[in-house]
Amino acid sequence: MNSEQTDEAFLAEGYTRALALLRECSSEDGFLASPSQHDNYRRVWARDGVIMGLAALMTGDRELAGSFRHTLLTLARYQGPHGEIPSNVDSVAGRVSYGGTTGRVDADLWFIIGCCQYWQATGDDEFLPLPDYAVSDVGTIIYEIRGGQWCPLKEWAASVTPTRHQVRCDSLLDETHSV
Repeated sequence: MNSEQTDEAFLAEGYTRALALLRECSSEDGFLASPSQHDNYRRVWARDGVIMGLAALMTGDRELAGSFRHTLLTLARYQGPHGEIPSNVDSVAGRVSYGGTTGRVDADLWFIIGCCQYWQATGDDEFLPLPDYAVSDVGTIIYEIRGGQWCPLKEWAASVTPTRHQVRCDSLLDETHSV
């Protein structure tokens, strides 16, 4: 076996193991950070769930894409009273965490990226209206989906410049791909 064949075999084995892990982390609520019962990792975490979801979309596997959908819907279902997306959810135990006293700002951003990527990859228009309510980003602007765009919430439009803060899904994705 030459080195090229060895590299291909190594990559094929890694891909097979990654798919198995995605399936093992898949639950009714979406992707769990870990299939083990260690600490609080057997929860849907915004960051981990979206990263796993992006990987799932790349596989083209409909079941894994469905797990990503469930991840996003679980995060949306437990959205906080001020629009914050939870950093992690354990729906079995009824535990939800939004972070400490300052919250975790990355959960909101991962959620927005995940929703845009999921919708763009699947064209699932049934999904898009479900999280059609306000989501806060880094705690400064409240966004909602209108016409396929994340836009400042109408009540906030008077205090922010709407055109400056409008983010289209495709431009957000362009920004994330260029990082």
